[in-house]
Amino acid sequence: MDSLSDRLDNIADPEELMDIKHQLFKESVRIQAERTQIEADLDELHRERKAIANERKQLQREKRQLSIEMNQLRESVEYERKRLKDDERMLDKKQKIIQRSYALFDEDRAKLKEEYRQVEQEKIRLRRANYAARKEVYATGLFFRGVDNMVALKKRYKDLMKIYHPDNICGDQEILIKINEEYEELKNRFAFARSGS
Repeated sequence: MDSLSDRLDNIADPEELMDIKHQLFKESVRIQAERTQIEADLDELHRERKAIANERKQLQREKRQLSIEMNQLRESVEYERKRLKDDERMLDKKQKIIQRSYALFDEDRAKLKEEYRQVEQEKIRLRRANYAARKEVYATGLFFRGVDNMVALKKRYKDLMKIYHPDNICGDQEILIKINEEYEELKNRFAFARSGS
């Protein structure tokens, strides 16, 4: 700065002085413009810094919020996993119960088949026993046991026809033949006894 003022003092020409003043004025304006630009840039930089700080704060808030949401999501996923495991266990238990039920059902069905087979065998045995008992009845002449006259014989014959006629539910052709044979034999006896007396 001292050299400039020495230089200005040494200048004798007013035009040159004016020229230097003009250059100094231009330089002062340029410096002022640069200063204004620098201040504007500095203000812009401060604003950007604040914006960055605000964005940083916003990012930190969002990061915290995201962290909270992630934790909630993890907890939710963990809860759903536990619930699914519980559901799987429950389904396994239900499946085992159903399998046991089917096994019991199969056992019951096997028992019922066996009981049905036994009942069928018992039916066959009873039919054979009934048939054998009927044969005994035929052989011993039980249809007309206790009949001692012709009126009682005819009455018993009509009753037996109602019971053993083949058109009835209990009807049996073989029994009907035996009844007729026994009836004819007793009828002939009673007729002979009456003619003999």
